[in-house]
Amino acid sequence: MNEFAGMEELMRDFLTEASDMLSDVDSKLMELEKSPGDRDLLNVIFRGFHTIKGGAGFLNATELVTLCHLTENLFDKLRNGEMAINPEIMDTIFAATGEVQRIRAARRARREPGIGNRE
Repeated sequence: MNEFAGMEELMRDFLTEASDMLSDVDSKLMELEKSPGDRDLLNVIFRGFHTIKGGAGFLNATELVTLCHLTENLFDKLRNGEMAINPEIMDTIFAATGEVQRIRAARRARREPGIGNRE
């Protein structure tokens, strides 16, 4: 097994874990819409993006690092009371989560033979 093959396996594992984390973030976002002042939810969602960013950084997935970092910054402002949850902010957060999912899926498709190449 060459070194690159090992990185491919790490990337595959990361993409699977990121998918699980994003599912959890999505469910927590639904809860956050109902309880916008819940600091624990804000922290859990922040940590989800932070964890994805860390793995993406290790694997040099810079587009994920950048997007997760920007989303973390937004959650920092929400956690610190500099901003408050409103429909526009929730739309932005859902858009960021969707984009992370899109990037994750695109990376997975490039790494799994036959995925994304079907007609």
